[in-house]
Amino acid sequence: GGQSAQVRRVHPGPAPGGFCAVAVAMQYILVPLYADLGSAALIVWFYLDILMALSLIIALVVQLQAKRAADAQDGDNPGLSRARLEANALFYSTLIVALWFFRNWFDLLTSTPLGNQSIPTQVVWDLVDGFLPIVIGITAARLWRSSAPNPNQE
Repeated sequence: GGQSAQVRRVHPGPAPGGFCAVAVAMQYILVPLYADLGSAALIVWFYLDILMALSLIIALVVQLQAKRAADAQDGDNPGLSRARLEANALFYSTLIVALWFFRNWFDLLTSTPLGNQSIPTQVVWDLVDGFLPIVIGITAARLWRSSAPNPNQE
């Protein structure tokens, strides 16, 4: 009839970053409960590592764009705005987590037998597994918010 169809913009949600953040946090917390099952924890981490790598790459690209936009927005202003501080802190925090992650991941993939890593390397995994859900979760939440429809524009 005479009704016009309204097209709503559908936002994709925080996946895969949001899922990765929750999955890594849950695995990190729950692994002591089933660590006695042999290589089960290592197998779960093996597949989570792939998701973590993809999420970190996506987060770094998104955060680099946000950092550049915040830096450009301040222009010649020598002061530090909140947006610029947040963008830079999140970008460099994620960069540090990515450096730790990829160094440890490549070490893991080349270890013999698989998963045989030193104590200092295992400590770095604890840092990665603690910080990654935070930086990926923040990035996913920001992506989700920015893709949500603005009710003022309808």
